[in-house]
Amino acid sequence: MRTTYFKMMYKLILICCLGLFLANCEGEDGAVGPAGENGIDGVDGANGTNGANGTDGENGAGFDELTKFGSITLTLNGTRPDNEPFINTAIFKFTPIEISNNTFFVKDELTIFDVSRFLSVPDDAFQRTLAFIDFGVNNSGTPEQKIDSFILNIENYSVISDDLKYFEIDEKFNIFKDKAISNISITNYSFNEETNHLIFSFSFDVAAAENDTGNDLSVSGEVDVILLKKIFIPKSK
Repeated sequence: MRTTYFKMMYKLILICCLGLFLANCEGEDGAVGPAGENGIDGVDGANGTNGANGTDGENGAGFDELTKFGSITLTLNGTRPDNEPFINTAIFKFTPIEISNNTFFVKDELTIFDVSRFLSVPDDAFQRTLAFIDFGVNNSGTPEQKIDSFILNIENYSVISDDLKYFEIDEKFNIFKDKAISNISITNYSFNEETNHLIFSFSFDVAAAENDTGNDLSVSGEVDVILLKKIFIPKSK
């Protein structure tokens, strides 16, 4: 029994010594290694295809109402006040709110047309550029048809050129009474009394001293409009 005790004590001492030896032999931590290289970015993917266009929105309110009665196309050809030649064409297509300037009436054998169109949407202060035509025809639509009168008003119109210069035209041309007007031509006249559709073309020349350019001026245009006929209230007896 004593021998067994010594054997156990011997094994215990041997285990303790072995543990101390292994603890003393443990190595220190080595230096931190260098950082690895950044990875290379992958190639961008291809762009996706564009989506389909959306449907068109509705037209803004009001503009169709103002342009449905047709237009006056006006061309001015001449020399500017600074003696540079010019040709300018504009379409006057906005009917005035005061609808009496888009009418006709018949008195005896004479048909009178009052046609007014603005260059832009009418405004009481800033959009006042217009063309106004007072046009009279005797015996319209018959073999005896004859042009009786023609007056053209051009109001507050700025003629803008490609060189970013402009001048203003504010004129009234009474082509059958003004001696400064020549080479008068009115063609392609047609008026349908069932649809109130009026069509005609015109041209004339104005002497230098009688227009805002200070030079000879050629004026031409085309009228393609729908007019209204006023209903007059009978006077009471």
